[in-house]
Amino acid sequence: MAIRYWLVVQPFDRALAMVEGGFVQAPWGALEGVEQMGVSDGVVIYCPREVNPDGEPMRSVVQSGYVLDEEPYRAGGRGSSPWRREVQWMREARPAPIRPLRELLDLTRNDKYWGERLRAGWLELSRRDFEIFEDAVRRPSPEPSALGMGLIRETGLAQSAERPGRGEPDSGEDPYSIRF
Repeated sequence: MAIRYWLVVQPFDRALAMVEGGFVQAPWGALEGVEQMGVSDGVVIYCPREVNPDGEPMRSVVQSGYVLDEEPYRAGGRGSSPWRREVQWMREARPAPIRPLRELLDLTRNDKYWGERLRAGWLELSRRDFEIFEDAVRRPSPEPSALGMGLIRETGLAQSAERPGRGEPDSGEDPYSIRF
């Protein structure tokens, strides 16, 4: 079976619980979102807010991982227990605001109403979008990733980064860092 890629929408507080617990679940614990996932499928978590319903806006992808198990399972037994899939999340990730990525993503490019598609709480992504998100949440390393270098070449960002007057990036610790 072909590997597929998914975006799951959750507030940041629930995203943290999923990462710490090593699982993913669709909003409201619905089976519909997780039953379509398969082993080795890629998953990213998008957080519109810190907490629902009235938390501070976040609008960031916060984590990336891969599905480990064959079938969804019910957490806690029967009844209203949520459906989940086991996921191996990145060891270290940082939130990546979606705004700077919008022109690169198939999901958002040329679609000013792209947010409407997130209302279901999950959707399938293109492999390219998944790789962009995965690269965006990865902690910086001394060497750029192959995807990063390809995007720099593709978009011409290498020339714009060399222009004078660019400020230095903020080197402060990110309050939303997710580490194991």
